[in-house]
Amino acid sequence: MRLLLIMYAAYLLAGNIFLNTPLFDQVTNRKPHKFVMTTGPALTLLPGHVVAWNVRLRGHVNHTVYVLRADRASARLAVLPLFRREVRVPWLQATGVSAEISRVAEAVPSPPRGDQGWTLRFDAIHSDSIRSARLGKLLIIGQGKGTVGFLKQLRGGPSQLFDSTLSFSAADTSYDGVQLLGDMDLSARFSYPRHYRDQAPGLAKLKLLRGQLDIDARSQGLRMDTDARTPRISSAPVPGHLQVAVHLLDGQLQPGDHALWQVPLYLGDGAPARGVLALQLNVANDMRVQARLPPRPGSASGIDADLHVRGRDIPFQQPAELLERSSGRVRGEWTFTSLNWIPALFVRKPWLQLDGGGTLQADLRLRNGELIEGSTIDIPSAEAVAEIAGVQLAGTASAHGELKAGHPSQAQLAIRLPRFTARPSDASDVRLFDGQDLAVDLSGDGQLQALRKGVRARVRFSQASIPDLAAYNRYLGTSQVRLLRGSGHLSGDATLDTDGRVGHGTARLQGRNASAKVAGLDMGGDVEVNATLRRGDFNQRHFDLSGSTVELRNVQVAATQGSPAWKGRATFTRGRIDAKPPFQIDAVADLALSDARPLLAVFAERTDYPRWTLSLLDSGQVDAQARLRWRPGRLLVDGLHAENDRLSLRARLDLLEQRKRGDLYLRWGLLGAAIELDGDQRQWHLAKAREWFDQRPSLLPTTGTDGSAGSSD
Repeated sequence: MRLLLIMYAAYLLAGNIFLNTPLFDQVTNRKPHKFVMTTGPALTLLPGHVVAWNVRLRGHVNHTVYVLRADRASARLAVLPLFRREVRVPWLQATGVSAEISRVAEAVPSPPRGDQGWTLRFDAIHSDSIRSARLGKLLIIGQGKGTVGFLKQLRGGPSQLFDSTLSFSAADTSYDGVQLLGDMDLSARFSYPRHYRDQAPGLAKLKLLRGQLDIDARSQGLRMDTDARTPRISSAPVPGHLQVAVHLLDGQLQPGDHALWQVPLYLGDGAPARGVLALQLNVANDMRVQARLPPRPGSASGIDADLHVRGRDIPFQQPAELLERSSGRVRGEWTFTSLNWIPALFVRKPWLQLDGGGTLQADLRLRNGELIEGSTIDIPSAEAVAEIAGVQLAGTASAHGELKAGHPSQAQLAIRLPRFTARPSDASDVRLFDGQDLAVDLSGDGQLQALRKGVRARVRFSQASIPDLAAYNRYLGTSQVRLLRGSGHLSGDATLDTDGRVGHGTARLQGRNASAKVAGLDMGGDVEVNATLRRGDFNQRHFDLSGSTVELRNVQVAATQGSPAWKGRATFTRGRIDAKPPFQIDAVADLALSDARPLLAVFAERTDYPRWTLSLLDSGQVDAQARLRWRPGRLLVDGLHAENDRLSLRARLDLLEQRKRGDLYLRWGLLGAAIELDGDQRQWHLAKAREWFDQRPSLLPTTGTDGSAGSSD
């Protein structure tokens, strides 16, 4: 007996010293990055029995961190299994328990599969005073109790969850700080069989879970006030109701399972009342999901959805698979603070936007997760902005979307702006033109996941009014060509891709009573530009302008006052834009001029020319060809060659900001003359004028095989 007393006293001394000194930490917390257990005071009176206060356990597996806390824990340890490398706790009683499970970015990898580690077996961890449970942002606080049992072999061994239970009464549930449920009664039963981690890693473990969940709770209303830069989400003290009765067996719900959530909604600017949304789930051989929000007088809100989901499997790892198994119909009308998500379905870059709020009316039909023909959406009114080639077109729009039958089906969105205004994207105070009946039509693959990949867009408008042509000087990029005043009309038709890049299109500008200063000459008259973009290479950023024309009519040149009105036409037989820095346009043009007066006026005053050149002014129409290159701030004209029965003319001209220089050669019969122009300085060459002109360096190389002028230093 004395020996037993000595042994018992030794146990009391050694055991309690071990539990209350750093020795305990050294044994239990050998890998603190994976597992840490701390306690306050601890006591052992009998071998295998421990009572501890202020217990905290923290574990980290892969991306999951779990934290358990208890005010007090009393456990019994089976001694004999220790000789089989098994830590077995047949019974553990805890009070004042809280649990947290969260996902973190840092991962602690699991060891490879193995069967050499120690086995932890907790047959029954029980508590009648669970205070809270947190799973990510979901928090339950109330009066809880439960019993959990599990087995886990360390160093990559198998795990098993024994038949476990959890219940709460009079509990409150919140998500990310927003209260969802109150007075909640919850009961759950769950388990999963013995398996290795690589057989069911992460969420795949839920496919093995066998569980039962019953909930009866008072639901809070949901309030989202969008009258702010960041929408505010909160709860509203308006009673709703949640009932859940579901069973999960090998990842499947069971026939007879059902759920009903009735939640009052307060949504929109100022969060007005929208009514009570009813969400219902019923399970038979398949699942049926219904949602209904009855419309209210004076409120553009209402939802009626009825979806059938094939099978009873819950794809925890890929929730989107539920959509692929869904068929049915969703009808509704709703006022959104922002409608930008609608064009975002079609375009990858935000070149088309529906700014501000508006009402959406939808009738969507689904078959196996895909919208099918007959699906429509309508937006009676919304503020729309389209940005095309650096120009913003803005106005109040209406929109109609429809899914057309085909293989594949075609999704179409037609946006109409009865009135619109165009401004440069970088200068909102500049008005380029005002128009009516702007049409934006988008179409693409009806499969939502493929919709944005091949969207085609067409933008059209006609006879938009240009209040002041001087607003277009920003695009000329040189002070040598300036529009002074004038009005006109503009029409456009362009096809764009999903990034808002123009693939091909046309534009027609008609200017009336326009006045301009060109190379120092004051000119006035009418202008018509017909621009054609035939094709574009967006990778190389090359665009073909061949076929574009510029026509001038009823032109009066100040330097030739009193002369008949002049006209001319330029047809760009070849034209190319190179949009890579430095921006550049190269073109080859055919010119048809009523006479040569404006060109001669660029190089010299009329009185400076030899008297015989005055006969050229009434020499009739002049047909010419020329090569052009335009860069911001500089215009080059080279290879200009004009001929008729009485006249031969050749010229090259360099217009750079405030300076102009160039060469001109004239021939009339046997008489010839040449001018060298450099700013305000002119030098005449009357002897061997043609030879002098031919020896002067060209400004541009001859046209390349691709139809565009080559590079030049």
